[in-house]
Order: sequence, then structure tokens, then C-alpha cells
Amino acid sequence: MRKLACLAAVLAVLHCVSLAQSANHKKSIWRDDEDRSVSLTAGRGSVKTTLNTGATTRFSAAGDFSSTQNPNGTWSYGYTPSVGGPFALFTISGSTFFSGEVGWFGPIPGATAPGFPLVVATPNGPPQVLDMGPGPSSYSAVRWTAPGRGRWDVVGEFFGTGLTTGDVHVLRNSKPVFDSPLNASDVAPFSLVVRARTGDTVDFAAGPGPGGNNDFDSTGFFATVSPHRYDFSTIDFPGATQTQALGINERGDVVGAYDDANGNTHGFLLSHGSFTSIDFPGAVLTQARGINDKGDIVGLFDESSTQPSGFEHGFVLRKGHFTQVDFPGAADTDLLGLNEQGDFAGAYDLGDITTSIGFFTRHDAFTSFEVPGSAPLSTGAFGINDRKQIVGIFTDSADPNVAHGFLRDHGAFTTLDFPGADLTLTTGINERGDIVGNCVCIDGANHGLLLAKGNFAIVDFPIVDSRTRLRGINDRGQIVGFYRPGGGAIHAFIANPAQ
Repeated sequence: MRKLACLAAVLAVLHCVSLAQSANHKKSIWRDDEDRSVSLTAGRGSVKTTLNTGATTRFSAAGDFSSTQNPNGTWSYGYTPSVGGPFALFTISGSTFFSGEVGWFGPIPGATAPGFPLVVATPNGPPQVLDMGPGPSSYSAVRWTAPGRGRWDVVGEFFGTGLTTGDVHVLRNSKPVFDSPLNASDVAPFSLVVRARTGDTVDFAAGPGPGGNNDFDSTGFFATVSPHRYDFSTIDFPGATQTQALGINERGDVVGAYDDANGNTHGFLLSHGSFTSIDFPGAVLTQARGINDKGDIVGLFDESSTQPSGFEHGFVLRKGHFTQVDFPGAADTDLLGLNEQGDFAGAYDLGDITTSIGFFTRHDAFTSFEVPGSAPLSTGAFGINDRKQIVGIFTDSADPNVAHGFLRDHGAFTTLDFPGADLTLTTGINERGDIVGNCVCIDGANHGLLLAKGNFAIVDFPIVDSRTRLRGINDRGQIVGFYRPGGGAIHAFIANPAQ
């Protein structure tokens, strides 16, 4: 039986996650974040330019850590005698005696470090976490000072290291907004929205617990602080084991895909608070990928198990009626986006499931295209707006492990790369030209991204290790996508611009 590769089997680097497996039909389809392909024929071959704009503000306690400067930008490292007590800066820098971690130390002598309390990190490379060690009846603290006025997302966690018997806190202007005991290998996650003025402080404090004894009370910690741009709501299909939101129209109608308890994948429509399943007749798998304001829906389906070929096809659902859509001569076709005029964007292959070719339609005529200079057969088109601007992904011709987003604007291509990213994927575009997608960036993890007015911003579902993907954006700025906390089950969301 032919195993489909998420149309284009696109990038080994990008997980083509096989989330849907029918009992009769075991195959993987494009489900998670990736596609790449290039085009075979493409209209005009225009000059490719690169956009690599600066990312907007995001602060990381671990990623920004300095063992030589205190204060260090918005971050300071210090200690307090009690929760919310006076904050004193560490003045002693160095390394721990046995582990060799580097950082800052307090005035109380210790057998394993120059002093306690302490804040340290591994010496090699940007640290992923910080190690906070309280002193006897005293607290280690990492302070963030707001550089501007507004609301800020404060997301992170404290965790015990096996023998920890402590207490942890987050404080705004020295007043607690989060408190938790921390024992053994406990994890204490937090996700807060904090309103701050310029110069206000947010402290992250680790203490020795009610007994005041700091023996073996090492506490792991990391946190990020970023502007609060969106209010998120989870929108899982009732009873589903996993749900992805993949498209949204101006009315706020959402389409996507979900897995039922038997592992079968169905499309869905969420309109006015009510869910409806979408299944192409006779198909073993259906995904709804895009919806316009008329209510037309596009997507892809996998043939019935009674068909020996097992190919994927595109579909349009209009006024309750399904129409199959295939790129002429293609083996597999995925429709991945549409606009108000009914033009489609998508990807297809000619039988080699390790390839993908981008295409779009206009007045029912198909045009395939490639991103100039990309690796052959590695382009996928994901989103299209009424201005005929198209976004998608392609593979780097020099390095098959690197993928880039792109914008095609009337035959001119712009490469879209989040600064420093190993992978940038662009999947949705609205009439203003705002673009959404995701990147493997910053800390080597998957993050949602928004490109608006020439500036990139990370937009993540506000929990630790959310592994966020943004998939669609409408003209009101509403965004849909999904998150996969810790690599577990996938959940869909809608994000509304914060007021």
C-alpha cells in the first residue's frame, strides 16, 4: 500500500506528524507544520529578495543571563531576607566549587559555592534554565524591570531537583502574584498577565521553605516576559483526542481537523459556537484547511480504503456540496488556502512523495511555481489573499535541513526568515498583508510567529513549552492555530487581539 507523505513529504526536518491512522489505511498526511516543494514551471522567474527583519521584544531570564554584568539590561540578580523584602544586588561573581556553574553569589559562606543565596547557569552556550539556590532563611531573586508601560505575559516555571524543600514566588513591585511550595521534583508553572509601568519590577524568588534550612534546596527556574498582544481561547472539538485550527474568515468562522477516539481524522467547522464535522464522502481522512467569507471551504481528503491507490485530493465544499479538485496530471493534490474570489493555493506531487510543487489558481486556471534558487521540488503554497499574495515554504538549495518562508507578490518573491531561525514557515496572510506561521528559533523550539508592518513577533499560547503553530489570520487580526504542550496532545485555539 502506498504511504503518503503529507503531500510533499516535505522536509524531514519538519515533523510530518502522522496523527491520523485509520485501522484500514495506515498513512501519514500533512498534519503539523510543514511542507516544502518547489515549482516545476513557474510563471515569471523574478529576482528573489530576502527580508530578515528584527524580532520584537521578548525577554528570557535564562537566554539573557549574564555572569559578568549585574544589572544586565532589564534583568538583575539579587537576594532578599523575606518574600517581598528589600532587594540587594549580588556583587560576587564566580563559579560553584563542584559543578562549575557560573553566576552570582550572596554574602553567606557555603561549602559548595562562594556564597548563598545564588543564581547560576551552565558555563557553555546560552543556558536553557537558571539554578537558584536560597540561603539560610533568605531568598534568591531574579528581577525583571519593565522597559515600558503596558500589559506583559509572564510565563515560566520553577522545578525541584529531587531533594528540594523550598518555596517559590512571583512578585509585582514586591507584592506576591504567585506562590507555591516546592518539594522533591515538584514543578510549579505560572502563566500571568502583569500590568506594569516603566520601572515597575517583577521578581522571581526561591526560598528555603518554612524550616529556613537551605540544604539541597537548589531550584531550577526559567521565565519569559513579552508584550501581551492576544487573549487565547482553546477550541477543541468535543470528544476529540487532538484538534487543529487551520483557517478563519472575517466572521470568525474556524475550520480545521480533529482526531476521534479511533484515531480517524475529520475536518470541522466552528461557527457561532457550534461544531460541525466535515467528511468528504467515502474518504478515510479529511482536513478542512481554509474558509472565506462566503463560507466556501477547501481542504484535502484521502481516498477510501476500497481504492488501491490511496492518493490525496483537494476539495471545495460550497453550499453543502463537495467538489474534488486535482492539479492536472498530479498524483496528490492538497488545497491549503483560498481567497474571496475563490482562488486556491496549495501543493501537489507527480508520484514521488518526497517532493512537493506549489500552485495557485485564477479563474479556474492552474499555475505551478517555484521559488527562484530553492531546492528543486521543495515549494508549498499555503495561504492566498484577495491581492493574490501567496505565502508558503521552500527548502534551502544549499542546505536541505533549512527551510524558509516566502511571500509571492505578483511574480516577485521575498524570502521570510525569522532572525536566526533554523526553520521559518509562513501559512496565512490577510488583506493587510499580515502573515502568520511558525519558526524553530530562539531556543531551538517551535514558536508561533506574526509578521506585521515589517516586524516579526513571537506569538505563543501562554504556557510553558507550548510548541505553538499559527495557521490563519483574518482582517480583524484574529489568529487560529494549535499548540502541543510538551509534545503531548494537540489543542486548537483562537487568539483575539488584546484590547
